[in-house]
Amino acid sequence: MPFDGRQSSIRQETLTVLARVSLEPELRAALASLPREVFADPALGIHFARLVVIPRDETCAGSSAWLVLESNFDTRLVDETEARREHLSALADRAHGPLGALFGCCEGGSGDPSPGELAAYWNRSAAPATACYQGHADRPIARIRLESHLREVILTFLETAAHASPPELFERIRKHVRARAASDPALEGLDVDGPPPALPDPAVRSRHSRENWQPWLTSSKLKDVVPIVARTGSVLFEWQPHDVVYDVRGHQEQWTEADMEGFAAIAATEDHITQNALTHVVPLRGGPGRLSVLQHAHAIVDRISKNHFQYIGQLGKIPSIHFAKWLLFESDQRLLFLSNYDKSWESYLGDFVDKAPEGLNLAWSCTKEYPRTVALAFEGAKDEETFKAWGRAYQVPTQVFYSAYTELTIETINNNTWIRHRLHQPADAADLQTWFRRLT
Repeated sequence: MPFDGRQSSIRQETLTVLARVSLEPELRAALASLPREVFADPALGIHFARLVVIPRDETCAGSSAWLVLESNFDTRLVDETEARREHLSALADRAHGPLGALFGCCEGGSGDPSPGELAAYWNRSAAPATACYQGHADRPIARIRLESHLREVILTFLETAAHASPPELFERIRKHVRARAASDPALEGLDVDGPPPALPDPAVRSRHSRENWQPWLTSSKLKDVVPIVARTGSVLFEWQPHDVVYDVRGHQEQWTEADMEGFAAIAATEDHITQNALTHVVPLRGGPGRLSVLQHAHAIVDRISKNHFQYIGQLGKIPSIHFAKWLLFESDQRLLFLSNYDKSWESYLGDFVDKAPEGLNLAWSCTKEYPRTVALAFEGAKDEETFKAWGRAYQVPTQVFYSAYTELTIETINNNTWIRHRLHQPADAADLQTWFRRLT
């Protein structure tokens, strides 16, 4: 793609398409037979993608099932809208057959659309996020793979390297990598004698990772804080004492065969690769002001994610999240949460409870049956048993999940970046022992 004034270095962008389902049995059958390689074309630059059917809310009149398409992708375009439009056009060009058949089961969809028709339909159905986080927003797929391969090249060299002092061995590694980069296509563009990539700087990242409340304070703009504070009376005297919370024991005692089948369907989609996909959907609590409070709270979460958490690669000090986003749909009465994370569901939710309960409470305290909070941001998720049971109860199976690097965790990606960054520096620095330890 030629560069122009709208383009910069490669960055990551995300989009979500939501379409109301009209032919649910046909849609589920088409999803079951969908070729998994539809998202794998390198030209699309997709890090992660998913397709999910969200069931209708049986407790709400007028609710319906929805089809979700999510993509997290590389782009050179600065403008978010243009980047998403270009990506959807490219995706439609390469996969309009199988994906068109899916969206042909949705309202306004065509069973056999042209690429242009399908892309236009997706653009009309795109849904904005209320808050969004990207764990490695400044690293395209090519860089992630290069830095992973670089570490393997270094480790292979060390298996047969003669004993030497750390500075001497480091220079031998640099010489080996320099020679290997001239012939190895997987290291194309690597120049250890030049400056390292500008972002992220491991030293700056480490400094920011030690910050606690300051980023929250700087991200809490008055335009969001004032509307929330204005509802203090409602929060303390109406919502907090009377909101119904998830009854763990009561739900367990009333479990049906359908509930057990749903739980099994969710579990069957997890732990096939290093990463997992979480799709969670919950209605908002009733009452005036809930929607406004949630939207302003999410604006704060979104701002701190973009200004702070994305740089350090940890959402609220949680080191296992690749992407996460919240968005409202169905007349802003249901909240959808989409996340791609490392390791097990149990450890992921445990990290949330241990390291980011206040952020969780801001994001979800206005939703149905959420554990009881104090002043919106406190307690809540600290009730770990209730929070985890509530989270599982409102989770739905992720039918299709694609990852471009199934074996890499966020911590591995960040460590590989640190290794590569240090390799660009002279050997006489004091932290070589740390660098060698990071290799293993």
